[in-house]
Amino acid sequence: MKRNFFKFLSLLLALTFVFTACSTPAKKEAPAQKNDKTTAESQPSTTKESGPKKIATEVIKASNPAKLPQLAKDRKDTLIVGMTAPEGKFNPIYTSSTYESWVTSLVFAPLVSNDAEGNPVPAVAEKWTVSPDQKTYTFTLKKGVKFSNGDELTAEDVAFTYTAICDPKYDGSRMDAVEKLEGYEEYKKGDAKEVKGIKVVDPYTVSFTLTEVKAPALIDSFIYGIMSKKYYGFEKGNIQKLKDLFLKPMGSGPYIFKEFKPGQEISFEKNPKYYEGEPKIKNIIMKTTTAQTNIQELTTGGVDIDRIAANPQNVQMLQDAGFLNLQLYTANQYGYMGFNLKDEKFKDKKVRQALTYGLDRAGFVKTYYKGYAEVCNSPISPVSWAYTEDVNKYEYSPEKANKLLDEAGWVKKEDGFRYKDGKKFTIHWMTYTGSKYVDTLIPIVKDNWAKIGVEVIPELVEFSTLTAKVRKMEFEFFNMAWSLSIDPDPSGIFSKSQAVVGGFNSGSWINDESEKLIEEGLKTTDLAKRKEIYGKWAKIVSDDAPYIFLNISKDMYGVSSRVKGIDLSSYIDWTYNIHKAEIVQ
Repeated sequence: MKRNFFKFLSLLLALTFVFTACSTPAKKEAPAQKNDKTTAESQPSTTKESGPKKIATEVIKASNPAKLPQLAKDRKDTLIVGMTAPEGKFNPIYTSSTYESWVTSLVFAPLVSNDAEGNPVPAVAEKWTVSPDQKTYTFTLKKGVKFSNGDELTAEDVAFTYTAICDPKYDGSRMDAVEKLEGYEEYKKGDAKEVKGIKVVDPYTVSFTLTEVKAPALIDSFIYGIMSKKYYGFEKGNIQKLKDLFLKPMGSGPYIFKEFKPGQEISFEKNPKYYEGEPKIKNIIMKTTTAQTNIQELTTGGVDIDRIAANPQNVQMLQDAGFLNLQLYTANQYGYMGFNLKDEKFKDKKVRQALTYGLDRAGFVKTYYKGYAEVCNSPISPVSWAYTEDVNKYEYSPEKANKLLDEAGWVKKEDGFRYKDGKKFTIHWMTYTGSKYVDTLIPIVKDNWAKIGVEVIPELVEFSTLTAKVRKMEFEFFNMAWSLSIDPDPSGIFSKSQAVVGGFNSGSWINDESEKLIEEGLKTTDLAKRKEIYGKWAKIVSDDAPYIFLNISKDMYGVSSRVKGIDLSSYIDWTYNIHKAEIVQ
């Protein structure tokens, strides 16, 4: 459970940030059970009962492609994709939002990718084997894969990429990909010159040995873009050299990074050396749009692809344009509000439970989404094989909320607000600008919580500022969304090791029983048993309420009829197979 290629996730729509427990194409899968060796060729397919699910995408085809605006017709060799302005961490082991992960997905190629059902498929790795004890993964690389500067990608580059995550000064959020490697602790905290568990066998073979079984390792740990050792290389402890290249990314992906204009756009040109074939579209521009501009940009031809909030009004507006194809599917993500559990007023779980009971989440979902979303009650996505509804639904109840706040010692005074130890119960809620989602949520939260004696002061900042503040743990309360990976392993978001500056557990939720279940889930390769474990874990999260879960929505993308080969779904974003996409007139 994390990002989407690892997208910190998070897919923030212009309505919700998707903090992606790592923001890149989401992928995870438990290794096979019965074979002594699991290979790329023998990896068993999964079913809806036993593994990742494929949730059908609803496609509403353009009614009149001839209505394509002249602005789009004149743009014959450039694809423009709408996005929310990113922070600028364009590096596969540092991305902190979905939009940054889109950049790294274009520029870098990973060892392993996934198909629409969530099964692992080869990328830079031609094949792989897993040892009988399921602790050693050996990858055979495709020969002739070139970085955009012409250098060949080899096992040394793969080893460098994963060793970088192990660096003592690494302050990103991908630690869960390497924490179980043999020699990780010795390299991270000691004088070791290399990570024992990473071995370059020959120029096209690299192996990773873990200290214990990690069930989702294949589709969890080995999906990050591979960096060039020659281009990014640094001495142990001097990772700042790598960070200095955030705005000059260079990889072996289908596109070459050209320019970043903060708050405006990011431009790319096709990589003629791409190992899967030269892309058909010459240029790509990721253009900043907002909830106030994205529909207009799509319907006037200013952008070719953008994510639009799914509701009846927006669907109708896009259909009326005539030349747009609509793709809708259940998003592998959820919106939430997060507490800083180091803040004294949020330490009592009765307070967190009260605030959840005291918020009319169903009313918000109905008001904003109008049938295109449902209330979220679990940290496990409904598109996951591990999804469970056997958790507390926290149906709106001011009565229960008031009772719990009374029990927690927050006394309601004559002014209608609650006080404890002479302090008024005031929540400073950090959220982001330019979002109709937020604009709808704010008055509901203020009104609902005022009724139970809690004052709410929204503090709106730019999305990139919110991202940075949350990563630094500089907040009381915030809202975002998680874009999740295929496997339900929650360690990338909720583990104790992520409760550090730069980690994804920014609210500092630490629960001993949760830690035990997370470890048990990682070591268990039987999917039925894993599902049982994650069901227990979900109940603990529900009871302890480190988040207020808000919504599970449908993603809706408008795609210009002039663009062919973009097929989106719960596990597939527009960057997948982008080299096959084309512009037709």
